[in-house]
Amino acid sequence: MSTRPHREQIRREGIRALQAAALSLVERHGFAAVTVDDIAAEAGVSRRTFFNYFPTKAAALFDPDPDDAERLAQLLADADGAPELWPALRRVCTAFVTGHENVIAVRRRLIEQHPELDQYHRTAHHHVEIALHEWTARQPGADPYVAALAANTAATTLTTSFAAWQPDQDPATLVDLVDRAFALISTGFTRHSDALH
Repeated sequence: MSTRPHREQIRREGIRALQAAALSLVERHGFAAVTVDDIAAEAGVSRRTFFNYFPTKAAALFDPDPDDAERLAQLLADADGAPELWPALRRVCTAFVTGHENVIAVRRRLIEQHPELDQYHRTAHHHVEIALHEWTARQPGADPYVAALAANTAATTLTTSFAAWQPDQDPATLVDLVDRAFALISTGFTRHSDALH
């Protein structure tokens, strides 16, 4: 029997343990006060093990969960062949954000306090935009321009909602913001004033 699945499970557990330690420590003590050694110690591993998984402290805080790409791929696969792109993308994006709110809350507060981390966060999650583009492009009869426009717009709803969401708000509000963004675009912003209240 191959040991690859077992090794992969160990790898994923190691990543998650370090991410959880990093997020917990930074939430309690602040970004500047926490070191790689602190994170490793909190997770019960060596400094060397930390660097086997992450190149930097920011990576431990912002890199996606090991299952994120597969989860998004499954949501998109389930939406294959949908009669309309935009409603399907709306369902996928709101479902994808749901369940990540508490982790995202810590990341949002970090970026609020340290704006220089925003670019790393965007880069670390660029795989979402790529996946949306690949999905729209492979839909039957999809016009390449419309497919690219829909994917770009969907990705922008996610980044804009994240940026607009305030760190002290209920984390679940992020899902509402994403859904509202899709609704506003669907109606051509004819009720844009709703977004201001």
